[in-house]
Amino acid sequence: MNTPDDERDAWQMHSDGASWDQIGIEMGCSGATAQTLAAEYERRTDAAAHGAQDTLF
Repeated sequence: MNTPDDERDAWQMHSDGASWDQIGIEMGCSGATAQTLAAEYERRTDAAAHGAQDTLF
């Protein structure tokens, strides 16, 4: 089972320049799974940021 930390870790490793295949090897999953984890992290954090923003106008 993946945790939010796995999602963040995949996103961070890719942000630091690792390929999806490298991340998958490090995390014990496929490169496609690592990419999916990172995408979920982005979706979740973008939604949280959107919900926290105040309406300006």
